[in-house]
Amino acid sequence: MTTPTRMVWDLAGRPEPVANVAALITDTAGTCCVCGLPSDHTADTNRALGANFTDRAMFRDPRSSRVCPACLWCCSGKPPATLRMWTIVAVPGYDLAPSHEKCALPAGRGLHLTNRANTAAVSTVLRWPPPGEWVVTVAVSGQKHVLPYGTVNRGCDQWTVRLEATNVTSTPDDFAHVLRTAARLRAAGHRDDDIRRGAPTMSALKADADADHWRGLFHALADHTGHTHSPLLDLALWCITKETIHDHANAA
Repeated sequence: MTTPTRMVWDLAGRPEPVANVAALITDTAGTCCVCGLPSDHTADTNRALGANFTDRAMFRDPRSSRVCPACLWCCSGKPPATLRMWTIVAVPGYDLAPSHEKCALPAGRGLHLTNRANTAAVSTVLRWPPPGEWVVTVAVSGQKHVLPYGTVNRGCDQWTVRLEATNVTSTPDDFAHVLRTAARLRAAGHRDDDIRRGAPTMSALKADADADHWRGLFHALADHTGHTHSPLLDLALWCITKETIHDHANAA
């Protein structure tokens, strides 16, 4: 059994937390409050993570007062050497693209740390998931811890991705459909917020054909827009950048 934090820590080479935090780890065995797994070495949660650490209600074992070295490393550090800044793709055993050039964290084989400047690894894994275990978590603000609350997916059926503070559950085919349709709307000049609202960007409607194009694509996204717009659409729009709009729009 593994968890997102244990998987990423292993792929990074099991690095130690920063020195002042690493010094708090002792030989006290216990269950980690963050990942819920046993560990022979732990630190006191309040001292190591701070009494004001947020989102404790989402800890896998909130009754525990101990935190393991893996979760301590994943939840510590300052920019740019902190995981909360980075979108994470973890696929053990696979060769992924190098991490973002400004990322100051270690990343071994199967680990890719990126941001919205390069979303290719995220959209690729979500459209064609690998057969084994894998994790994707998407950081939007860079201010929240996202990885500890992610999901370890297995195989290429339904998956769950943590998008900032939201779980997004989909299938590769559904994600590919939403990504492609949203990219076609973006390529036609419609803005993200207008796509979410289900209302056309008026400056993009220059002719009747433009309006027909909007209506056709909007109908294909009807379950994901307006007052009920889904986090799957948010995830797709996050993946679409200026450099990738046309690739996604023209994808099969």
